[in-house]
Parts: sequence; C-alpha cells; structure tokens
Amino acid sequence: MKKLLRPFYRSNSQNKKSSNSQTDNVESFLLIEGNFAPADAAEVLLSLLNDKIKFHTVQLLNLKDTNKIDSLNSENRINYLKQAKGRMTEIILDAQSQGEQLKIHSTIEITKAS
Repeated sequence: MKKLLRPFYRSNSQNKKSSNSQTDNVESFLLIEGNFAPADAAEVLLSLLNDKIKFHTVQLLNLKDTNKIDSLNSENRINYLKQAKGRMTEIILDAQSQGEQLKIHSTIEITKAS
C-alpha cells in the first residue's frame, strides 16, 4: 500500500490565497497521495466509505425518534456515500480490467465551526 498519511500540514497562514475571515483558520492535511494498484485503492477507499456509512447509520439509529431533520440529513448522507461507493467500485474494477493504476489525492480541511 502507498502513502496514506505523509507528513503534510498547512495552516492558512502558510496559504497566502485566502483573505476572508471564515477561511483564516483552515488547516489542511494530506490524507492520501500516490499511485495505487486497484486492489490497494479498493482497500483504502472502500474501507473509508464503509466507515463513513457505518458512522451515519449509527447516528441515524440514535436520532430516528428524536430529531427528524438530523435523521433526514443522515439518510441523505448514507445514500450519497453508497452512490459514491458504487461509482468508485466501477472505476476500480475498470482499472483492474485494463491493468492500470489509480492516482489518488485526498486532502482533509478542518475549520472551526461558528
């Protein structure tokens, strides 16, 4: 498996592009970067998606009777993640059948919510 988390950290003070106060506290982390064999790409991407689906499913079960709006948001998120998982699976299978590798780049940005 390739690099999942190489040392990379960028606070907005290092990123000269932003000037608005909402993005002044953005911190970025390079989570996934590199070329992957289809099997490795599947392991990395699908496990991440499965964890997110599981998280929202648990949230949904906890919210089902208490908060209709939040439960609808979790349902929508689960549906989106399942569609993304299906599409990523298609891309991975296509690369595998063509004998190709996949280049993956994923950055996580964190900002304090107000």
